Amino acid sequence: MSFLFSTALSGLRASSDALSVTGNNIANANTTAFKSQTINFADVILNTLGVNGANAALQLGNGVTVASINKDFSQGNIDDSGSVTSMAIHGNGFFVVKDADGRQNYTRAGDFILDKDGFLVTSNGQRVQGYAAVDGIIPPDAALSALQVPIGTTVNPKVTTEATMRMNLNAGDAVGTDFTASVQVYDSLGGGHTLNLVYTKTADLTYTVKATLDGTDAPLTPTDLTFDSDGKLTSPASPTQLVISPDQTMLGGATLPTINVNLYQPDGTTNITNLTAASGVSSTSQDGFAAGTVSGLLTDKTGVLTAVFSNGQTRPLGQLALATFNSQDGLKAEGGNLYGEWIGSGPPSIGKPGAAGRGEIAGQALEQSNVDIAKEFTNLIIAQRSYQANSRVITTFNQALQDLLQVI
Repeated sequence: MSFLFSTALSGLRASSDALSVTGNNIANANTTAFKSQTINFADVILNTLGVNGANAALQLGNGVTVASINKDFSQGNIDDSGSVTSMAIHGNGFFVVKDADGRQNYTRAGDFILDKDGFLVTSNGQRVQGYAAVDGIIPPDAALSALQVPIGTTVNPKVTTEATMRMNLNAGDAVGTDFTASVQVYDSLGGGHTLNLVYTKTADLTYTVKATLDGTDAPLTPTDLTFDSDGKLTSPASPTQLVISPDQTMLGGATLPTINVNLYQPDGTTNITNLTAASGVSSTSQDGFAAGTVSGLLTDKTGVLTAVFSNGQTRPLGQLALATFNSQDGLKAEGGNLYGEWIGSGPPSIGKPGAAGRGEIAGQALEQSNVDIAKEFTNLIIAQRSYQANSRVITTFNQALQDLLQVI
């Protein structure tokens, strides 16, 4: 009768395994990007006793065994994290990471941080892999490498060479009325300067222009503007620019060559009108900027990691890589939210997010666990009842054996 006990014991073991799987799911309900597991069972046959009739065999079951424990790789909820280095995958794929020994692993958990050297790393220090940018451009044939943020690096300033001011000069003003339009410009050392253009009405539809840089006169050409009866600039004609020549001796050793102020848009539309409405500047722009350091990060849906600098400039640093597998279920869990390539998974296919069936990236967000607590509590009750029932079977077998021994 020993097989009677082994049958019930197999049930106890199976129920215990089911409780372990359910308990693990519940324990990781708040683990970033955790994928819940499901346990499946198969029956066990001890032997065949004979044949019942012409076709049916008399087979005696020997209990149950664990057939498989599968992961549910369905999408978890994506929530805002508030961290600029956090990322979530929406769709298929895994982040590619490497440890200090160069061993490659894979993860869905995007709770990344920056280490002391500016590398993007997982919570356990593995470096996130991607395609690094060269001078702000990601080469199409870039090799996989660790992504790094240039912490503390200063971006060189850019000298202002061109400026645009879209504005109106009030046609109703009296002759002799001045209107000043201002724009900030930058020299070769990144120093900021105020460029003022003073428009003086000399007659109906006619104005002269003077320029100053930080209050110092700056010669410019041409100096006269003429408008037609519709308030459109007619002289100088498109595509003429105001050419301003700052005094280089006033820049403290820096240089600021000529500044071209656009009087027209590329399509010939005038940037200055002369209508009976309040004088004012509606928009300004210029192509220079001061020196700057990294002040923030942005990640778009294609995984491009962009640095935001204190001078308002942005520059791509690289693009995250995602890996897909022929069989996600075949991946080996490594702990620490990591997976490893295994015989059953096949080799990884690594590429850019949003391409070839790979998911997209959500910046400043994290994927949550896909554990359904209500479902797990139900599984917990079922496994507990199964354990109790198998315990009762052992008790019954034991009582039957005691009765038999008493008869003998």
